[in-house]
This record gives sequence, C-alpha cells and structure tokens, in this order.
Amino acid sequence: MNTIQFPQNRLTSALLRTLPLLGVLLIWILLSIIFAEIRVIPGPFAVVQAFIHDLSIYGTNVAATLSVATVGFCIGNAAAIILGILFVQVTWAERLLFRIAVASFCVPLVAIAPILVVILPGDGPKQALAALSVFFTTLIAVVLGLRSADPTSIHALRSLGCNRWNVLVKIRLFAMLPSLFAGLKIAAPAALLGAIIGEYLGSSQGLGVMLVQAQSAFQVPRTWAVATVMSLLAGLSYCVFGLIGRLATPWASQDVTLNGVALAPAKQRSFLASAAISLIGALGSAIIVIAAWYGLIAAFNLNHYFAKTPLDVLQFVTTAPDATGNTERLWNGILITLGDAALGFLFGTIAATIVALLIVAFPVFERTVMPLAIALRSVPLVAMTPLLALIFGRGILGVTVIVSIVTFFPTLINVVVGLRSAPILATDVVRSLGGSNALATRKVRLLYALPGFFAAVRIAVPGALAGATLAEWLATGTGIGAMLVQDYASSRFGALWAESVAIVLLSALLYAAIGLLERPITKHFAVATE
Repeated sequence: MNTIQFPQNRLTSALLRTLPLLGVLLIWILLSIIFAEIRVIPGPFAVVQAFIHDLSIYGTNVAATLSVATVGFCIGNAAAIILGILFVQVTWAERLLFRIAVASFCVPLVAIAPILVVILPGDGPKQALAALSVFFTTLIAVVLGLRSADPTSIHALRSLGCNRWNVLVKIRLFAMLPSLFAGLKIAAPAALLGAIIGEYLGSSQGLGVMLVQAQSAFQVPRTWAVATVMSLLAGLSYCVFGLIGRLATPWASQDVTLNGVALAPAKQRSFLASAAISLIGALGSAIIVIAAWYGLIAAFNLNHYFAKTPLDVLQFVTTAPDATGNTERLWNGILITLGDAALGFLFGTIAATIVALLIVAFPVFERTVMPLAIALRSVPLVAMTPLLALIFGRGILGVTVIVSIVTFFPTLINVVVGLRSAPILATDVVRSLGGSNALATRKVRLLYALPGFFAAVRIAVPGALAGATLAEWLATGTGIGAMLVQDYASSRFGALWAESVAIVLLSALLYAAIGLLERPITKHFAVATE
C-alpha cells in the first residue's frame, strides 16, 4: 500500500509546486487583457519572443550585473557582520555608530550618486550602491541573532570565568546563524537591485542598461523581458541562500529550548540617566558624522559647487538670503513625504504580518505566496513605479501601493522567521491542554516573533521613506522625492543637501521612536515567557 501512496504524494507535491507559477501566469494574462488599451502589460508570449530576440546579448549583461552585485554583496555583508559583532560586544560603539548605520540606509541615492562617481573609479559607484543596499538589513539581522543567544548558557559560561569574547565564539555566533541567513536571503536580491540601480544611473552594460534602453525606446515587451530576467535572478539568489541557511542551521526549526526574546543587554537606570546616555550617544554620532563629512570633502578635494558642508546646509535654512522660504519649502516637502510613507508602511506591515501568520499556520500557503512576494521584491521599483502609477494613478493610492511593496517583503521574512523561532515544546504544551493551533500562535508564537517584528519595522521605516521619495520622483511630482530630482536637475545643490539631511534626520528620529516603543513591550513579554 505504501508503494501506491508514495507516487501519489510525489505527484501532489509536484502539483503544489507548480500552482504558484500557474497563478502568476494566470494573473499576468488577466492583467494584459484588462489593460490592453493602454499597452503597458504585454502577454507572456510577447515577452518570451522579446527574450528570445535578445538572447545573444543577455550573457554579457547578466555577467556584468552579477559581478557588480557579488562584490557589493560581499563588501556590504562583511561590514555588517563585523560592525554587528562590535555593537553587541562593545556597548558604547553601538551608541556612537548605530545612528550612522541608519543614516547610510536613508541617504537618497540621487544625492550621493554624483559624489560616488567623483570619488570611486570604474564600477566602484555601482558596487557601493549594491553594498549600501545590503548593509543595514544584514546589520539588523546580525545584532538580533547575536542577542537571541540563550541567557542561561551565557551566565553558565561567565560563571566558569569566560569573558565576553569566549561567549561570542562559543554561544552567540551559533545563535546568530538563523537570523543571519534570514538577513542574507533578503540581502541577496537587494544586492542585485542595488547594482541595477547603479547601472540605471549610468553604465555601459548590464541589465539596468538594457532596461533603460528598452524604456527609452518604448519597447514594452522587451522591458518586461528584462524585468522578468531580473526577477528570476533575484528569486534564484533568495532560494539559494534559503537552502544554504536550512543546511547550515538544521536545528533552527527544531529548537526545543525555551529561550527568551532577544533583548539588548542594558543595566537598570533611571529615566534621567537613560536620557543623558542617549543624548551623549546622539552627540557623539553627530560629531563623527560631521568630522567624516568634512574629512571626505577634504581628502578627495571635492568641488564646493556640489559638495556642501554641514555649515553650508545650516546656513541654507538659517542665514541665507531666502532662508525663510527655504525652510518653509523643506517643511512642506517633509510633511508630504511623511504622509506618503506612513500610509504605505501601515498597509505593507499589516499585510505582511497577516500573510506571515497564514504561512506559519498553513505551510502550503507559503508555496503560493512566497514566489509572488519574491517577484514583487525583485523587480526594480525604478521600472515598476511608472507601471503602478498608470494602473493605480499618481495620487495617494499609487504611492501607497509602491511604499507597501517596499515594506512588505522584509517584514514578511522577519516575521515568519520570528514565528518559527517559537520552541516546539511550548506550542506542544498548549496543544496538549486542548488548545488549537491558533491559540498556540497567539499565546506562544507571537511572543517569540516580537524581536523579528521590531527588526522588520526598523528596516521598513527607512525603506518606506525611500519608497515614498522614489514614488514622488517618478509618479506624483510632490514631496521631498520630487524636490531632490528637481534641485539636482537645476544644480541647486544647497537645497539638495538640505533635503537629504532632512530625510536622514527624520529616519533617525523615527528609528529612535521605534526603539523607545520596543523596549517596554519586549521587556514585558520577555518576563511573561520566562
């Protein structure tokens, strides 16, 4: 009887694996029919024809993009891992440097692109953009993973005379691996997209160049063919690191120890003491940023015409002849961008959390949803935004959809990993007492998912602002995003730098606010799970 059931099970499994692909193709065909009049969504057959027509030139361009993405991926992730370990091992380093890491994730690309072109030779600017695309995501994953180590094991080692570096090697690095590979799954497609964006801004070969050429010539099927190749490469990189993660951390989904949620180690201090320490850390970060800012300008002898100093930015909004008008324009842009980002962040986070719960409750659901999520994440927003603007309009709905896509994928991945980090023993206890799977999720899994959820929010908030500025640039023509492009085109570099600094400061403030909200919540539920 087993010999009869085995092929049936294999057939069922094969059918389940093909359902997502069939679903994507069906949705694609329906959209091409619905939007046939505006000719922005060609059918799959037309896209395949365009791909075959360009098949001879794909090899060189794919190799160029993968080469840049690989270098950026290695540099960005190596820096994130080293800095993440430093943050966990040396508390004062985190207080001084973490805000700078947040800033690196929030700087608008249009502001730093001309500087990267001047400073770095050859493929350096594209590699730098790829590295920046992965750095912050992996850094969050590394810090979260290192701090998820079992406190009991750490205390046991320290009682035997081991120092914090012994604890790092023997406990924390192993605890970090599941979270690290979850971060690398997100980082791999991000590195590819960072390289493509770099090519989009200027290059002689690569998938980004093919995309620009196809869009400029209004070759819609060719544009979709290039975007599809990008999606397949990004999806493949995601799956490869997912497989490596499963092979390298076989214990991750079968952990039966009751670990508490990951909390940053902190001493009990009064409110005033904590506020003073935070203020000192913020001032130290500001001093480092300003010193590095002046140092880079001096080291590379950058032209003052476009390389503005912190003093130039301050004068632009305080003592310049039109300082009042500059400040008013800046504030109006910030308010528009903040509203655009908030709606997209809210809907993207809610949707990702609901989908994550469904994936954990019904594993078959993952095979259907995850390919769609990867496809959305892997197509460059620079290519997708004009299409989404045509479908959903150039108003608040279109911007909300674009920002929701930016926030959806990293939130989904981190929440799924957090939900699955709940010990099997704890969920089995709930079920043995007559509880349902939904009750086990509410009582156990959601508690252990809190660190992953807050990690996702920390990534999603700067990402939502970046998505909002991109949508404003390519779709709405309002907000900071449109102002950045307009000022760059008209060589108003003082305004450009002031707007970039405003975005960075806004992201840092929101990041700090999330931290203030996270600490009491995770502390409360950490006590509840002990």
